[in-house]
Amino acid sequence: MNEEETKAAPQKDKVLLSLEQMLVALPENARQPIINLINKRKVELGLAKSDLLTSGYKLKKKKEKRVPQSKESKDSLRKIAMSVGRVRETKEIILHDIDVKEEPLKKSKKTIEEADSYKY
Repeated sequence: MNEEETKAAPQKDKVLLSLEQMLVALPENARQPIINLINKRKVELGLAKSDLLTSGYKLKKKKEKRVPQSKESKDSLRKIAMSVGRVRETKEIILHDIDVKEEPLKKSKKTIEEADSYKY
């Protein structure tokens, strides 16, 4: 393989050598196109990297699609949302927490007495 590469490389370098010889013979103001050709040839041979941007379009990343929710999960979320904020009343009445008196409260007792005093 190395022999094949060495044989192929000098043939390609002949063009590069001829361009470099032309560069020496040309005046200063006419050298730029030849320098461009030399650089282009070096890029073709892989000896130099191109200064140009790669041609083509930039690919945009696609937005990831959301995974669709199953009907069961939607229903369960809806049930949870409906129950949020509700205060469940206890059905059991704890008797020791309630004060049970047969007498009415003081305010209502006074109003009853005042109402009775006007009668007499």
